[in-house]
This record gives sequence, structure tokens and C-alpha cells, in this order.
Amino acid sequence: MLDEQVVEAVYNAALEYIYSVVPPKLIEDLDIVVGLDEGEVTIEVRLVTSRPVEVDQKTVDEAIKVASEKADELMRKV
Repeated sequence: MLDEQVVEAVYNAALEYIYSVVPPKLIEDLDIVVGLDEGEVTIEVRLVTSRPVEVDQKTVDEAIKVASEKADELMRKV
């Protein structure tokens, strides 16, 4: 699997998770950055909604967890 495909799949996993728990109309700003350097995947997520900050942070933490699991799964195949 190409690096670009891994990055795209991990990005999509985070995005899909967020959209599955946050109605899009509540999202004011969303930034997901996935990097791959020498077999190491990094994931950063910034989410701003009209919900309390603690709720957004929990969503971000879970999105990173889901994306990390996807990264681990894909990196085992490489």
C-alpha cells in the first residue's frame, strides 16, 4: 500500500468518526492532519463546535484513537 493511501485511509477514518457523532451543522471548524514519516503515522485533529470544549476534546480523542487503530491495521500490511 502506498504512503498516500495510508494517509488517506487514516484521514478518512478520523473524519468518518467525527461525522458519525457530531452533526455537521454544529461543526464550526475542523482540521485533520495526518503525516507519515519513516513508518510513523502522526494524527492531529482540531475540532470547534458549539458544544462544550470538554465534549469536543472527547470527540477528538476518540477520533484519534479510531484513526490510530486504522493506521496500525494498515501498517501491519505494509
